[in-house]
Amino acid sequence: MKFFSITFFCSFIFLSACSRSQTEFNYDEGTGRRPSRWGMLKQKWGKCSTGRQQSPIDLGTVQVDSRSGDLQRNYRSAQAILRNMTEYVTMMFTGDAGSITVSGTVYKVVSCHWHSPSEHTWNGIRYPLEIHIVHRSDQNKTAVVGILYRYGLLPDPFIASIFHAISSLGREDIPLGPINPETIGFPGSSYYRYSGSLTTPPCDENVIWTVLQEVKTVTLHGVGALRNVLPPENRDNSRPTQPLNDRTVLLHLKNFT
Repeated sequence: MKFFSITFFCSFIFLSACSRSQTEFNYDEGTGRRPSRWGMLKQKWGKCSTGRQQSPIDLGTVQVDSRSGDLQRNYRSAQAILRNMTEYVTMMFTGDAGSITVSGTVYKVVSCHWHSPSEHTWNGIRYPLEIHIVHRSDQNKTAVVGILYRYGLLPDPFIASIFHAISSLGREDIPLGPINPETIGFPGSSYYRYSGSLTTPPCDENVIWTVLQEVKTVTLHGVGALRNVLPPENRDNSRPTQPLNDRTVLLHLKNFT
């Protein structure tokens, strides 16, 4: 029995190591799959190294645009699951959860996921958490809404509502039942808009980014839950900010509709 226990333990460690080694990329700069090497790992990930419109960025230099806001939310409840992607925790919609409209194009909501610390910075300030709400159009174009969080005494209501599922998340998906994306909580009336990329490989560009200016609050407990279910090399899962190059960041000061 003792021999069997030792053999089983060693086999478990071996399988865990193999599973981790198969991770295509990670956030640990001490490994060969770190962010600075993403563009070298696969040919189709080349934009991670050569792209000139990469995300995330620092939101310090902006051009104020007081024209009417052009983001319209039309969300509805749909079935959702929680999944551990190893690189981050994601909530995926398995039904039609509605859409946003940006500059006349409709983008259907697909999923949301969290990065800690935040990927976007504001005048160099990096917040403890950021959520990305991912949308895609029928033409396979991508629009992402980002929301930043600072630490506070009160928990974020949405994270609190699925906290137990996050804390118990393993390799199996957890059904969450019907979720309306509105319950994520969209604070304030102002937002930044710029053209960027996916912040994970393949780092595809021409992504429309909308980052809300108002910062929400989250507890240390909430952030810890999202981090602790990830492997150590991905618990700080934020890509370094990328050069702005010749892009303009617009600050819209009108309300969402």
